[in-house]
Amino acid sequence: MRGFTGFGFALILVTAVTVLAPPSDIVPVSLLLDIFAGIRMLPHVHADIDRRGSVLMVLGALPAIPLGALALSALSDDAMRLGIGVAVLIATLAIAAGIGLKRVPGTGLKLATGATMGLLSGAAGIPGPPVILLYLSSPLPVATLRATAVAVFLVTDLVSVVVMGFYGLITAHLLLHCLILIPIVEGAVLLGRRLYGRADPATVKRAALVLLGTLAVVVIGRSVLG
Repeated sequence: MRGFTGFGFALILVTAVTVLAPPSDIVPVSLLLDIFAGIRMLPHVHADIDRRGSVLMVLGALPAIPLGALALSALSDDAMRLGIGVAVLIATLAIAAGIGLKRVPGTGLKLATGATMGLLSGAAGIPGPPVILLYLSSPLPVATLRATAVAVFLVTDLVSVVVMGFYGLITAHLLLHCLILIPIVEGAVLLGRRLYGRADPATVKRAALVLLGTLAVVVIGRSVLG
C-alpha cells in the first residue's frame, strides 16, 4: 500500500496490531518504519509534490504533534485503541461515501488538515486520514496525492519520533524490532512501486477501504470489551 499509493502502511499496521499490543509500543515502530519507506520513495515522487500544500500542512501539524504524543504517553491503552479505531473508521466511511470538494483546498483547510494530522501522528502514528480525505476528495491528480503524502508524512514522522523520544517512548527494544522489519518494508515498497500504474487504483482503493473499515471495527470492539 505504501509504495503503491503513498499512504496506508501506518494505518494498516497500527490498526491491525493495536488489537494485540499496546499502542505505546506499536506507534513508534510504525513511525520509524514509515520514515524508512518515505526516504526510499521520495526520489521517485518529488516532481509531483504539492509543495505549497505540503508546507502549509506541516506548519499546521508541528504545534499539534507534541499534544498527540502527550496523549499517547498519558492515556490508557484501551482509550488509545478507541481513538485510533474511531479516527480510522470516520476517515474510511468519509472516503467510501465519496465526500468531495468542488475546488482545490485553500490555505485554511490545509492548515486545519495539518493540525489534525499532527494530533493523530503524535497520538496514534497515523497522520494519514486527514490528508488522504483532503486529497482524495479534491480534484487534484492521484499522482499529487501520492507524492504529497510521502513528503508530508516523512516530515511529520520525523518530528513525531523526536517528540516521542522526549517522552521516553523510543526504546532499544523497539529499535531492534524496526531493524528486523526493515527488509519486509523494503520489499513491500519495491513491489508497490512496480504495481503503481499497472493495477487498477479503484480496485486497490476499494480493497483498502474494506480492510481498514473491518480493522477499525475490530479495534473499537477490542477497546470497548477490554
